[in-house]
Amino acid sequence: MRVRDDRVTGKVKDFAANASIVHIDIDAAEIGKNKAVDYSVCADMRESLKGLNKLFREKQVEMNAGAVQKWTDEVLEQKKLKAMSFPEYEDAIAPQHAIKVLEEVTEGNAVISTGVGQHQMWAAQWYRFAEPRRWLTSGGLGSMGYGLPAALGAAAAFKAAGEKVTVVDIDGDGSFLMNVQELAAIKAEELDVKVMVINNQHLGMVVQWEDRFYKANRAHTYLGLKDKEWHKSEEEVDIYPDFVKMSESYGIPARRVIHKAELRAAIEEMVNHEGPFLLDVMVPHIEHVLPMIPGGGGFKDTIADGDGSMFHEERPMKGL
Repeated sequence: MRVRDDRVTGKVKDFAANASIVHIDIDAAEIGKNKAVDYSVCADMRESLKGLNKLFREKQVEMNAGAVQKWTDEVLEQKKLKAMSFPEYEDAIAPQHAIKVLEEVTEGNAVISTGVGQHQMWAAQWYRFAEPRRWLTSGGLGSMGYGLPAALGAAAAFKAAGEKVTVVDIDGDGSFLMNVQELAAIKAEELDVKVMVINNQHLGMVVQWEDRFYKANRAHTYLGLKDKEWHKSEEEVDIYPDFVKMSESYGIPARRVIHKAELRAAIEEMVNHEGPFLLDVMVPHIEHVLPMIPGGGGFKDTIADGDGSMFHEERPMKGL
């Protein structure tokens, strides 16, 4: 178990309080640095896990099958009792719904890359992969802008191998802007990359923390124009920047979708298009990634419900 930072452990004192901890790390200085461990292995993680699997295969180590089954049953029961969900809006598009529809249209067979933020976590939660090794993301490194060049690389590899595989960059509007210039390489190299921008006109993950812990005070997390906020005006002309025009300026066809009833057809158009395509999916900025553990908290502090509308007063969008 990686116990280097509080992104993994939460409140260190409460992390795995009743468990025996095995810490495998190639850097001896990291072992036991943040959390006292019961067993330490200073080695390469890959070789260590290979060795552990070998011990199990050769039955040199016996697995407690009864305990494993008991734990598996409990996990499955908790999944039923506390199943993930998202709001079903009348007309607006929930970001989770957009990703779920993409999974349905591609039958879980796409290679998915992401940037960093809420869209990254929703993609992990709601896109169910039919096969392994199809998930390209920077994990906890916070590398905004990773999604588009990662998709570019995957598409280039499949093209070189003569394979036809759908590659989709699920991106946020903030992350997408970090490396938007890679659209030029995608067009010039004729790479079949689909881009689905989950566009809430904000740096969504930071907004979520502002809502939850900073009384919804905004610190330059709104990315649009002052006094022309689309979520308030609902005028398409107020959407900024215009990713459709931006994509078209690179010679890549694009479409924007605002209404839930038009979503599936728009995603089908993107996926079925021969060559690169950008789909700008407009979503409410009040949605929060759940469940979440507050910084410095433990699992018992998990937040499982609510959204941004609880923390600030704004005129709700029609169709919410």
